[in-house]
Amino acid sequence: MNLAEDGSANLLGALALLVGSRMRASVSSSVGAGGALAEALVVVKDQPGATAEWLGQVLGLSQPGAAHLVRRLREQGWVERRAGADARSRALHLTPEGARAADRVLQARDQALNALLAPLPAEQRHQLADIARALLRDEVTDARSLAHLCRLCDRTRCPQCPVDAGFRERSGDRGVPPGATRTDR
Repeated sequence: MNLAEDGSANLLGALALLVGSRMRASVSSSVGAGGALAEALVVVKDQPGATAEWLGQVLGLSQPGAAHLVRRLREQGWVERRAGADARSRALHLTPEGARAADRVLQARDQALNALLAPLPAEQRHQLADIARALLRDEVTDARSLAHLCRLCDRTRCPQCPVDAGFRERSGDRGVPPGATRTDR
């Protein structure tokens, strides 16, 4: 129960803004580009073969915005387009330089988040992880919202992903739309 005097919701809101700001700053500086480029690198790393349309939907971009983002990724030498699942689609894949850039994004994110957690003893870190699992478990309704919520996740750090587990439990593992793949999950 959220009692007015406990302040938990207010503190959670402030914490969310702090975490978001630190993550955004760290991932952007890791590749010298805005957050959408950094997020796109991680999405394509985790879902090779996804289409520009899928990428745009996951990142909340319009079709022109997604096309511009893919053009910028290609100009950086981070992404290449290959033949897609059908004659009309083009699949996105990271280049070797794109894979290195995605790794830099994830390392920067990890450093920023660990710096925020540094004041907490191990017991409180475990409690926080349990709370996060409980809050995240039921938050996605389809593969697109799963990809959106986990767009900056380092999947090697969370092999028992509560978001994916909750989604699979509710969906029977259905719902990966055309143009998307689920490779690490």
